[in-house]
Amino acid sequence: MPNFAYVAKTHTGEEESGVLNAASVDQVVDDLHRRGLIVLHVAEDALFRGRTGAWKERLRLPSLGGVSTRDLALFTRQLSTLFEAGIPLVRGLRGLSQDETNRTLSRTVRKVADKVEEGNNLADALAEHPRVFNKLYVSMVRAGESAGTLDRILQEMAVYLEKQDAIKTKVRSAMSYPVFVLIFAFAVSLFLLLKIVPTFEEIYANFHATLPGPTLAVLAVSHTIRDNAVISALLVIGVVVVFWLWFKTRSGRFVKDGFLIGMPVFGPIIRKAVISRMTRTLGILLQSGLPVLDALELTRGAVGNEVLSRALNKVKSRVSKGEELTPAFRSTGRMPEMVLQLIATGEETGQIDAMLLKTSEFYDRQVEAAVHSLTSLIEPVLIVLVGVIVGIVVITMFLPIFYLGQAILQGGYSY
Repeated sequence: MPNFAYVAKTHTGEEESGVLNAASVDQVVDDLHRRGLIVLHVAEDALFRGRTGAWKERLRLPSLGGVSTRDLALFTRQLSTLFEAGIPLVRGLRGLSQDETNRTLSRTVRKVADKVEEGNNLADALAEHPRVFNKLYVSMVRAGESAGTLDRILQEMAVYLEKQDAIKTKVRSAMSYPVFVLIFAFAVSLFLLLKIVPTFEEIYANFHATLPGPTLAVLAVSHTIRDNAVISALLVIGVVVVFWLWFKTRSGRFVKDGFLIGMPVFGPIIRKAVISRMTRTLGILLQSGLPVLDALELTRGAVGNEVLSRALNKVKSRVSKGEELTPAFRSTGRMPEMVLQLIATGEETGQIDAMLLKTSEFYDRQVEAAVHSLTSLIEPVLIVLVGVIVGIVVITMFLPIFYLGQAILQGGYSY
């Protein structure tokens, strides 16, 4: 079993830190809770090797950006633990707001605590900060408050956010290596065209040699880049900005997301990750007791893919007219047959939320397996690709050398 580093507080306010051997984060939290501790942070020991003081420093490293899914998951789990310990809400929020791991989240939690202290319920206080707590999060909290099961809802939300972060990390890891290698190949090619190619051009010019077609093509590319460096850079920046602005529109997102889930190699992984997110979100919302139409609307906003979002809008429209979920999902043409079969089974047995969560677990495993196999396959392919790109430039530069002896013997050719 892995080791987990933790930082917790006693009921007297003293900090305690250490390492526990456990099967999961949940087990660590349960063990610490039984010891009467309030959990602040738990992380795998591999990430926090060293002395106790070093763990604390790394765990408290301030965030310079916004609130990540991982930060929000940790906050949600901590808040759930405080509820289980019977600590008053305002006091618990005040305590969590003192954690400076993520300053944006800390400031937001302080404001939420102020609102709750003024008499607002937790959901309304969270709703005032949509950039940190989205509609899905607020709706889940509101459902928990209405049903008196806020502690359970927070636990479910923590698990949901942790799994979202895990699947997002897997997809990013699958795509980050190829992107890095391609950027590296582009940088090397640019260096060769700007620095190495001109050197060879001077050498060949001294011999007045007639150069072969491939070499002339590479020289032409090198000249174009060198002679129009500023214009080329501005053109690239302009294209990037235009696409970036377009991708912020609904039509742009639809085209981009459609391309992502349809492209070879990576497309199936992204599609499975999106379906996993959609089924998990819809399942947990239905499990919390939200009406189907409300759950579909919230899932639309959380799915993170405009293609699936439009499909869910179509499902919502058909369900609002009295159609069952299975034929409504089938009409979109976007759902795999296995998902449709599980939804149909869930409708027949009255356990559609459980079936959706099982579907999500299945696709999580599919993404993990796909990422593992892709990583082992794509590494040699990318190495070959970089070799081909660099090799083309190098070979075209050395190609005239084969004719250089002939050029010298014949007294040179016109160039």
